[in-house]
Amino acid sequence: MEPVFEIFYRVIKDYTDIRWGKTRDDLISKIVKLLRSFQKGKSLDDVLSEKELLHEVEGSLEYLYRFSKDHEKDVDKLIGALSVFLKSPSPCKMKIISLMEVFFEDRRSTKARNI
Repeated sequence: MEPVFEIFYRVIKDYTDIRWGKTRDDLISKIVKLLRSFQKGKSLDDVLSEKELLHEVEGSLEYLYRFSKDHEKDVDKLIGALSVFLKSPSPCKMKIISLMEVFFEDRRSTKARNI
């Protein structure tokens, strides 16, 4: 699967309470800001000094930085996908998450896989 989809799914899954259908749009917005910072050439140390930006998203910092360095051309795609997700109403967000789960999580039973 394309790395953009993998990171997109990881971010939306990390910052959404699937059980209650609540997304942390404020934190996903911070993720977008972090990606833009990395895109502008800021180093990991530069971003680490911005405590307000990192508050509650520290756990995502390393994989976002790695993605922005390894897939520089795809950062815009990820920012765009996250922006669309942020602008979507909650029911649509849950459908997007369900669709991404189909791609990344094998929900078939063991019996069905052996056929």
